[in-house]
Amino acid sequence: MVKINQEKSEVLCQSEGKNYQQKAYTLGEKQINRVDKLKHLGITRNVKSKVNTDERLKTGRQTIYALLGSGLHARTGMCPLVLCKIWKTYVVPRYLYGLEVQICTKADIYELEKLQRKIFRQFLSLPERTASSALYILLGAEPVETILDRNMLSLFLTISRLDNAIEKKILQWELEIGKDFTESFINRIDKILNKYSLPNPKEILENPPSKYKWKNILNKAINIYWSKIWKEECLTKSMVKCYRKYLTIQENPTENPHNIWKAARNNQNDIRKAEFKSRLITGTYMLQTTKAKFSKNQISGICELCTKAEEDIKHFLLDCESLESVRLKQMNKLLSLTELKGGGDKAIYKEEDVLQIIMDCSKLSTTSLSHLKANDLIEIEKQSQNFCHQMHKERTKCKHDDT
Repeated sequence: MVKINQEKSEVLCQSEGKNYQQKAYTLGEKQINRVDKLKHLGITRNVKSKVNTDERLKTGRQTIYALLGSGLHARTGMCPLVLCKIWKTYVVPRYLYGLEVQICTKADIYELEKLQRKIFRQFLSLPERTASSALYILLGAEPVETILDRNMLSLFLTISRLDNAIEKKILQWELEIGKDFTESFINRIDKILNKYSLPNPKEILENPPSKYKWKNILNKAINIYWSKIWKEECLTKSMVKCYRKYLTIQENPTENPHNIWKAARNNQNDIRKAEFKSRLITGTYMLQTTKAKFSKNQISGICELCTKAEEDIKHFLLDCESLESVRLKQMNKLLSLTELKGGGDKAIYKEEDVLQIIMDCSKLSTTSLSHLKANDLIEIEKQSQNFCHQMHKERTKCKHDDT
């Protein structure tokens, strides 16, 4: 027999508007204390059934700062992929704990997402104006929205495998009357399954897949969904047009980091080069054309080094005469890595292909560079990072000499 302690028991009534009643509850002969919020199994619940996002955000910030401290901002030689793994392993379970059994509004998810994006920008040393999709593509990470969907589907699949359990019977009952309660658990599951083009709840309850099979199905569906979303963003949103031409959305983008960070070793020198390349490919590196755009053309977009053309990415990497000596030396090393091993004719590339090789060679993996393997592309990426960094150093040096 279960004994309930009258002194430690509390009552929380969740209702809305006129349905809220100031009713007294007793256990035995003692009246139970009635409260507006309480914590049960680590989840704080309140009268209005709303998620306390402020508390969640505070937990997330406290956890990551306790783990990394100044390493979150300063270059300590720790690769962002390692930092992202720490975030995913230790922080996400804490600050999203229990949300699968609570009703999260779009505003709640937006606030939780905003914290994750801010942390990712700090990991990558990218400015606030960096497009959100670029952060996830570079790190190979999942948005908060998908993490919550995963957690809810995991709970649903666990219950669906419990034959004759009361929890499964409740879900079956909800399924029968679900249309009358739009915020019921089964209805929210139905929306998630529909979003990722997965079987409906009834099919899964009747014939639940194995854990291994479900994991593969879900991972594939999530990757297809976000690949489509991010490709559409690249075509429609003006903020991401600056990098859509060069940055490749790789296969399985929510679990596969971009080659820029795959090529970077866990040391300060490599990370500094990869950080610079990330700024270049996301359009957040401050060239003269960028300054002209932000100043509404009050600042000239003409290159301050050669004064012969506007300084955009192409001019900086391929055309500026003041950087020619560094360019020739580094370009020969870079293009030599694209040649067929074992000899053969030297490849001749168009100017736009050379620029694409420098920015993101993986985009040409099915065309001009189809003869290369995945490891070869990473070697080219390493050399391209060195190329871009040397060009940046020479540009900075020339500007400093002119002043």
